[in-house]
Amino acid sequence: MKYRECLENVLPYVPGKSEEEIKKEFNLNKVIKIASNENPYGASPKIKDVLKNIIHYNIYPDNYVTELRKSLANELNVPENYLLFGNGSVEIIQMLSRILLEKGDNIVTELPSFSSYFSEAMIQDVNIKTISFENDYNFNLDKMLDIVDKNTKIVYLTNPNNPLGTILRKEELINFINQVPKEVLIVVDEAYFEFVRDKEYISAIELIKNYKNVCVLKTFSKAYGLAALRIGYIVANSDIITELEKVRVPFNVSTISQMCALIALEEKDYMKSSVDKIHNTIDFLYEKLDKANIEYIKTQANFIMINLKQDSKLIVYEMLKRGVIVRDGFPLMDTWIRVSIGTKDEMEVFCKVLKEVIG
Repeated sequence: MKYRECLENVLPYVPGKSEEEIKKEFNLNKVIKIASNENPYGASPKIKDVLKNIIHYNIYPDNYVTELRKSLANELNVPENYLLFGNGSVEIIQMLSRILLEKGDNIVTELPSFSSYFSEAMIQDVNIKTISFENDYNFNLDKMLDIVDKNTKIVYLTNPNNPLGTILRKEELINFINQVPKEVLIVVDEAYFEFVRDKEYISAIELIKNYKNVCVLKTFSKAYGLAALRIGYIVANSDIITELEKVRVPFNVSTISQMCALIALEEKDYMKSSVDKIHNTIDFLYEKLDKANIEYIKTQANFIMINLKQDSKLIVYEMLKRGVIVRDGFPLMDTWIRVSIGTKDEMEVFCKVLKEVIG
């Protein structure tokens, strides 16, 4: 068979090894996984009761995601037809690519940034144009405007950025949107929105009613602790949602995911308490890194980038052997590791192992 040529450079997503695999490989009793930006405190205990009471496994899910849609529309103060749900926000990025991208088009985004923007563009056989971060680890949106052209169909902004943890503030975001051609879709990915502490930050959901070419990606995987259930959503004007519905796989969000996301939304206090604990642990980690004179980027998310000024692959492997899983391999950042914020006890173990590894 002859496969599409554009797939030759597309690599399958390779997740990190599981905790059980690491235990067996290095003969360890305990492993700390702080590599995937998961919430170490999990979801509300009420969700466990929901899972016990699901009995209709033979019935397809609600294709319209009715109850969650109503609750979320009320929460966000948007019409119900401004929402569409997916198997994580990754599926929605795939849908956006399918309705907009054709050969000869391009997308514009930041580097480094979320890998799915790149892989989905490659699958659609379109060009990818990027800007890299400045000396302060922020992105210059004027430079991004310079590379937007007549073939640009989508601009992706990750806010907060993954993996840097930096943000675009209100004034620069609005100024940028005002200058982008109206026929270009601006996708603002707010997967880590709930962790932001900077008061100059706003959610782009506030802008959707005035800017029909702006949409926002959100997820229940991070702050709400539902990563295993794979549920994300997009907030966009109804015209965009109508087109997305044409390519959405029917029944793409499971009954269990819908029910648990609804409970998680109602249990907002639990989510906020988890975020508060993560903020406290970030401040604790700042102190440890400052004392060790180790460079890092102050974060507005639930992870932190740390510069070890040596080959990060070697560091990651040595930490892996000691039972601590962190992440490396980001473009332009060969000496950096990304560390998800675990519990305080987990971060104390991380600091101890890091000191041992780097001497």
